Amino acid sequence: MPRRPSPAPKHRADRPVRSRHTDRSGANRVAASSGATLIFPATVPAAARYVEEARERGEEVVVAASVRGEETLGFEELILLPSIYDADFAERLRALIAAHDIRRIFSPVAVVHVFLRRLLAEKAFGPRLVGTTPVAAEMESFRRLLREAERHRGFIAAASEGRSRLDLLEIAAILRQADRLYGQSSAVKIAAMIAVCADTVPGDVVEIGSLVGRTAFVLAHLARRLAIGPVLAIDPWDAGAALQKDAAAFLKDSQDSWDFELCFQDFVTNLIPVAGNGFGFLRMPATEAYRRYAAAGRVESPWFGPVDYSGRISVLHIDGNHDFAAVSADCALWVPHIVPGGWLILDDYVWAHGDGPQRVGDALLAREGERIERAFVCGKALFLRFRP
Repeated sequence: MPRRPSPAPKHRADRPVRSRHTDRSGANRVAASSGATLIFPATVPAAARYVEEARERGEEVVVAASVRGEETLGFEELILLPSIYDADFAERLRALIAAHDIRRIFSPVAVVHVFLRRLLAEKAFGPRLVGTTPVAAEMESFRRLLREAERHRGFIAAASEGRSRLDLLEIAAILRQADRLYGQSSAVKIAAMIAVCADTVPGDVVEIGSLVGRTAFVLAHLARRLAIGPVLAIDPWDAGAALQKDAAAFLKDSQDSWDFELCFQDFVTNLIPVAGNGFGFLRMPATEAYRRYAAAGRVESPWFGPVDYSGRISVLHIDGNHDFAAVSADCALWVPHIVPGGWLILDDYVWAHGDGPQRVGDALLAREGERIERAFVCGKALFLRFRP
């Protein structure tokens, strides 16, 4: 029997948009600030993102553009400035800076950013530019991504025993796209998922608990890229089913903010671009989904169509309700379908809010030890490979 696994490596031109936040009494108030930040030109999505982030941190902002259009309709108040090519631009900018105590300028358009950098240096207006040019920011972001992918590449090679065919850019692509989807699975866990998918045998790929689809995206991409087999995602997207009865009250209360219907729509939206013809989902509890899976062999889901499943599981990712009883039931039903050479990924084996997954995982190790060839913990999940 293997030893217990250990961790692995509205437009007005006379007033600015003011950032407001809520104090402890629940009343809105204008945040105290050392001057304001000018966002110009507010014609790209990055401008809207900056405004939202500024509101969160209590930063006052002034939003400006040289044109009104679809891109600026989201701002309640907008100040119009001339084009940077107009002769009076510098003086109009100077007046705006003085009128609203502008201390910082965020310019999310590369050409304007470079122009403002030179203008501010020549005129000594006072405000500083926030950040670098958008193009330079993108290049640096991509360099960081490549460095992260490189860090994980060696681990993926080792954990897959050299069987991974994914190069650096493919690993970077998966990490980048997964990071853009909400979820709590870390990059190192995703790297481990890449490794086990490279080191598995053909069969169905099943996920219990998908939320908005971060790991479902990873599994769908890998199953198609590595020709493993069809993917089935299972989640009721229901508050009652998601309730963690064994966990602390504050964890239960945190679920009040979830709109599970919206989560479901988010999941579908995230999976449509990557799912292909071999992806399906069942919106129901895992116990009910099991009866469908075991009896029919075919699942037809909206947006993705019919998919035939073999009943032989290559990779099983259990990330549903973490109560001991729920994890136990999921494992009792689904683990017996894992084929020799297949993998179980039991999420949150190391979990700060409860020990349901760990208790189930330890019991599985004790009971099925002779069948388990490899076991390791990575990204808080327990990874088990069953002997070929």
